Amino acid sequence: MEKKKAKISIPVGFKSAIVYLFATVFTRGLAIISTPIFTRIMTTDQVGMVNLYSSWYSMITVVSTLALTSGGFSIALREFEKERDQYVSSVLSLTSIVAIGVALLYFVAPSFWNNITGLPTHLMILLLIGLLVAPARDFWLSRQRFEYRYKLSGTMTTLSAVVASGLAVAAVLYANNVDFSDIASVRLFANYSIVYGVALIIWFSIFIKGRCFYSPKYWKFSLQLSLPLIGYSIASQILNVSDRLMISKMVGNSAVGVYSTLYTVSSLSLMVWTAINASFEPYLYQNMENPKSKIKKLSMSMLGMYSLVAILLVYLAPEIVRILATKEYYKGIYIMPPIAGGVYFIAVSNLYSDILVYLKKTKMVMISSAIAAALNVVLNYIMINAYGYMAAAYTTLISYIVMALLLSIWANREFKKYITEIDFVYDNKLISVISILTLVISLFAILIYNYAIVRYAIAMCVFVATALYGVYYLKGNENLKKNKV
Repeated sequence: MEKKKAKISIPVGFKSAIVYLFATVFTRGLAIISTPIFTRIMTTDQVGMVNLYSSWYSMITVVSTLALTSGGFSIALREFEKERDQYVSSVLSLTSIVAIGVALLYFVAPSFWNNITGLPTHLMILLLIGLLVAPARDFWLSRQRFEYRYKLSGTMTTLSAVVASGLAVAAVLYANNVDFSDIASVRLFANYSIVYGVALIIWFSIFIKGRCFYSPKYWKFSLQLSLPLIGYSIASQILNVSDRLMISKMVGNSAVGVYSTLYTVSSLSLMVWTAINASFEPYLYQNMENPKSKIKKLSMSMLGMYSLVAILLVYLAPEIVRILATKEYYKGIYIMPPIAGGVYFIAVSNLYSDILVYLKKTKMVMISSAIAAALNVVLNYIMINAYGYMAAAYTTLISYIVMALLLSIWANREFKKYITEIDFVYDNKLISVISILTLVISLFAILIYNYAIVRYAIAMCVFVATALYGVYYLKGNENLKKNKV
């Protein structure tokens, strides 16, 4: 008799990683596809206003969510494994109370806050709505990733991105045809009506399912982990957006439009890291103390592949900018290598901060990011005044390097104190080598941007290396594939 062929079973952890990677890349891809439309219809001032809104939202949401959507959320899901519905409902009520408090604070003196943020009242109201409902979406997606329930979340993420991007493009085109002046607001309202609408549905569903609005046990556990992370999250956001906020005040929104657009292009590689790390993090937390785990191999494969993607992006930067933007943006192309280098060190920081979160040493995470953020603000003030807004790219790079170094030192020290079964989960020497090479190769691109053939040759080599490294990563992913919640 003919033997039946064995059915190949693809583990759920691996499926989840692939789906989240696709959803993230697809979502960011839509943003990139729509960029040429916006940069050709909207002025740099209008693009600057859109990015100013995003920057302030990122800053304020850190406080309003109490950093409850940070790494401590995964720790809590493991701690309250049989009470997850109640736990999520409880912490969502906490973020909702804070969001309402922020809204009341705004409406006491709206003109005062409008002057500080540079945003008009209608955009501030849109921002406040987001502060209330968006945490529900973040909690839900984080839980889906933790539990490797990828089908519904992947579909929802993809579809909502398609509808939001499509509606934003259509609304901007229509507003331009009828000569409507405030195109920035049209774009923001069109996009976020979908994003916040989906979040509102999830907001209600979490409360209906969990039916737990207050729990001292859940609140105490979460706040002990998250409160120190508020400082970290605020500092991280200062690192991420202070350059744009300071450029807006010191130079103008037109400069913000150029800088932020090129910053977005330079950080495209981060979407690859974000997607991969989102699936790796649960495995890391569940196997941190397992001597037989493949954490070291997986993490170094991830970082190496991400490094290659970041370098490839830098060497193709001139072509990417020509496709996505107009000549107004070309003058800022030389800031892309240092920005890409800084973004790479975000990934390095993530690796080490995850360890400190696991060990519940979140104060160290906060201190390191606060030092880097303070350094960034001081350097921005000095360098932007002296050399113009492009200097902010280099100050941001320096600050991210400092944060990564501090986190690596403290993570190694604390790990050795509490976990003695293994030396360390990461290969520190290899991380150092990859980091130095990434930085040197990225900055070298500045010297050869005008030599297309040389750039293409290097880009081709990096592309081949990325493909080979990607295959190696997938083949070495056996432990992650087998891991199930």
